[in-house]
Amino acid sequence: MIIDFHAHLDRDPITKEYHVEELLRDMEENNIDKRVISTFYGSSISAANDKIVELVRAYPDRLIGCAVINPKLDDAVEEAERVANIPEIRMIEFDSLEHGYRPEKFAYNICPILKICEAHHLIVKVFTGQGFYTMPEQWIYYSRQFPNVQFVIEHLGGSDYAYGTVDLCKEKENANLMLETSYETEVPSLNRAFSELPSDRFLYGSNYPSNFTKLSILKYNSLNLSKDLMNKMFYENAKKLLGI
Repeated sequence: MIIDFHAHLDRDPITKEYHVEELLRDMEENNIDKRVISTFYGSSISAANDKIVELVRAYPDRLIGCAVINPKLDDAVEEAERVANIPEIRMIEFDSLEHGYRPEKFAYNICPILKICEAHHLIVKVFTGQGFYTMPEQWIYYSRQFPNVQFVIEHLGGSDYAYGTVDLCKEKENANLMLETSYETEVPSLNRAFSELPSDRFLYGSNYPSNFTKLSILKYNSLNLSKDLMNKMFYENAKKLLGI
């Protein structure tokens, strides 16, 4: 079985129609049993999050809801509180590249949001890997303040920070960090991550539709990973984390 921990719902820029059928068809073609989805498209952040809730309710056996929160917005904390009380939302996502902010500058909103996540047992996903807005270290400031919140570092830290992210995950103060595997394709950094970190730190992600799901799976066939590691990365770790 495969649980895809990182995918997005795309939308036609002209008609505003969401590409739901394409997303589900991609799951079928690549044997994805469950997929965590979020979207950045809508008339507002709350409207985009509501679309995710709608789809999870329509496909509860296939889709898992992730809400997007932009801490730059005045209603960011209120939106986090709102989605935290919706059962279909299991996690929130911060994307400092998409929304254009340096995480360390918005503690006045991010800390209250993380308190909400802690109270509601929500997982926190953070975008990393493309420039000085997206350094994993910028989120360590928060993850160490909230050791009971599970943080997921997207893209294994990304092409800019993959090696340093492995070192961060080795520190005992960072036991609440897990790594999502999409986007990273550099073989030496992948080998280092899988050889130096325990198998329970990894979560498979496709980054659909920005990346091809098939390739996001096939790249691991060339790394000679153990069957146990592959099983944990593709399914068991996500199953345990989500309680499914």
